[in-house]
Amino acid sequence: MGINNWWDADPDEIYWLEIRQEPVGLGEYLRAPQAAGDGNPSWSYELTSYVLPGDRVFHWHRTPSGEPGILGWSEAIGPLETITWSWQARGTRGRERGVPTVGPTWNMPLTNYTELARPVTRSALIERRGEVLEVIDGVARAYGKPVYAPFQNYGGRELRAQQGYLTKFPAALVALIFELPPVDATFAPGSRSRTARAGRGQGYLADAEKRSALERHAVQMAIQHYRAIGATEIEELGKPYDLRVKLNGVERHVEVKGSVGEELDSVQLTQGEVDHARAYQPTDLFVVDGVSASRDADGSVVTSGGVVRIWHEWTPHDRALRPTHLRYTLPPIVAPSKAEPWP
Repeated sequence: MGINNWWDADPDEIYWLEIRQEPVGLGEYLRAPQAAGDGNPSWSYELTSYVLPGDRVFHWHRTPSGEPGILGWSEAIGPLETITWSWQARGTRGRERGVPTVGPTWNMPLTNYTELARPVTRSALIERRGEVLEVIDGVARAYGKPVYAPFQNYGGRELRAQQGYLTKFPAALVALIFELPPVDATFAPGSRSRTARAGRGQGYLADAEKRSALERHAVQMAIQHYRAIGATEIEELGKPYDLRVKLNGVERHVEVKGSVGEELDSVQLTQGEVDHARAYQPTDLFVVDGVSASRDADGSVVTSGGVVRIWHEWTPHDRALRPTHLRYTLPPIVAPSKAEPWP
């Protein structure tokens, strides 16, 4: 089945929620059949195959008080395996059949299981129902549906965990529930998290709509810039790079980054962006610092301003990349030689 992997290009989106019926293996592995009991694919099973080593997995089960909630979290260590496993399908039909199913199963080993000092109970989430749903709706508006959210609006009056095994936990929801940043002492996501950082790196914006609007604003500024200097063709792609520009008879590829921060010293890159910039030249890195992003009276996101910096013929070098997240340190801008005029 087709999965809308909306999180793929964003290195902040490393969180998942495992919804367990039994405690056996909690924090030790994610394990899901590659097909449901009826032989058809299931998105909540298939999501297991999208978890990467270093991702963080929250665990939903009965808390010590007996109420469902988030007990703790683990780190995916990998590698993802396919094993043969026997399981009992969930739900009324599964219980009625009563016969376990044996078949190929995804298995992702986990490590570093850490219990939360204060479990996040369902009743605590219901108290923040409006905020939780606003975050989920914002992700859906920004990236399209389905988003495989961990919680559903049950009966229009309460939150319940999704009816499935594994769900995607938006980083914005992590920031809301655990009130990050700063990192809550009961939950330290580890080196892969960008909720707390030093330096002036490209910041994490918890509001998915604002983040999408910020990216769009930076791309529009790039389009305006290349048109102003004589580009005859401009095409928006998004992946594996943002813009294809025909300028002075030469096709240039442009990677665009934007931030609300002042004069970044690093930006977030995906592996695809790095690979493409190394494989194709000329590629430009177009960075817009200091963009203003806010909401107007009707709730729409409004962006404005920003300072442009451009690295022409940009190639991301290993020494400037931090391997865990491919954070690229921006070098000084070197003016092109007279023999190679720009533009």
